[in-house]
Amino acid sequence: MNILQIGAIGIITAVCVMVLREHKQETALLVGICGGILILLSVIEYFSNIFSVLSGFMDASGIPSQVYATIFRIIGIGYIADFSAGIVEDAGQRALASKILLAGKLIIMVLSLPILVLLFDTIVNMLG
Repeated sequence: MNILQIGAIGIITAVCVMVLREHKQETALLVGICGGILILLSVIEYFSNIFSVLSGFMDASGIPSQVYATIFRIIGIGYIADFSAGIVEDAGQRALASKILLAGKLIIMVLSLPILVLLFDTIVNMLG
């Protein structure tokens, strides 16, 4: 799907949400969520292309598979946290959205610690 189609889905969803918000707040939120999910589903193939290219780089570099699996998890957590926070913010819960983003950042930090330790050990071994 190209960006014009994705943009059209976004604009149509936004207009529907604005019209529905005046009459049925709950329905407007569901339409917004469905529009967001439709956009995400339309770009799934791009994610698979990115992951296959990155996987090829990782295989060629000799980096342990656990490292790139963790990197993929970190990327996924970032996207999920951002998408979820956007939906919650659209529902009018800005404070809750910021908590979701904070939780995502903390989880990413915890997941990245083993990679940072591996990087530090590699640098120490190169210098020593």
